[in-house]
Amino acid sequence: MTKRLACHYSVVRFCPYPETDEFVNVGIVLACPALGYLDGLRANLRRSSRVNGFFPELKPEIYKAVVYAWDNLITQQRRLPKGGQMLADFDQKQLRDGFLALTRPRESILYYSEPRVILSDEPKTTLKDLLASYVERRFAHMPEYQEKVMCDRVEQVLNEANALARYIKNDQVGDDVFHVKFPFVRRTEAAARPRQAIKALHLDREDTTDLFHHADRWLSNVRRLRLAHTDPEALLFVLQGPNNRSSTHTVAFDQVRHDLDHADIPHVSVDEESSIRNFAAQSI
Repeated sequence: MTKRLACHYSVVRFCPYPETDEFVNVGIVLACPALGYLDGLRANLRRSSRVNGFFPELKPEIYKAVVYAWDNLITQQRRLPKGGQMLADFDQKQLRDGFLALTRPRESILYYSEPRVILSDEPKTTLKDLLASYVERRFAHMPEYQEKVMCDRVEQVLNEANALARYIKNDQVGDDVFHVKFPFVRRTEAAARPRQAIKALHLDREDTTDLFHHADRWLSNVRRLRLAHTDPEALLFVLQGPNNRSSTHTVAFDQVRHDLDHADIPHVSVDEESSIRNFAAQSI
């Protein structure tokens, strides 16, 4: 496929107690009317700890039985055309109507979110990607997401220290030639350069080469800002090191900390909240 086509999808939600409006995403159903495609994917039932933790009083057999029943329904509704040929308008409408009938609101232990539309190069791949995002929550393991989690923690520390108001969040540092964003930047009207900046650096990487690449990119950013004399007067890197305690990960993380020391960039662990508070309290 070369043309991106509109796909309709809905998130399947497990809600054993409708009166509480509490639910867990357990599947995705997706239709591409132009191709006559309709399919769904469910959560891996071997990984049901999240459901059990959310509804601890519910017998696991109930959840599994409901999901298996939905799986059988999707098997009956599944449409997997071959050849990639476009359907006539009438056939497209029929499949779209079938998708809307499948996902219509109903009182049930399993229900569907409001249908949404997404452009796709390949519906089968898009379906897998949506499952990964909505059900398996793979984004939570992405380094960018983990750095956001770290920033949320730093923000809480600054707020508890009554220092958060001094900082601009996600502010640009540098000039027109070169600039980067820092999560927390402290400025004064009279100063052209920022007074302070804090950067969260997530270095818990499966591949130590990725660990080095991420650290080196920010070392390079700081060097470039310093050459232009646009760097913050005081800078703090907040680090999350590898959970993997293997010798290679330990060596890599130690080398990064040595590189930061050599570049005269102060750094602390994300757990060192007192050090973050002390940095924020500095009078510059």
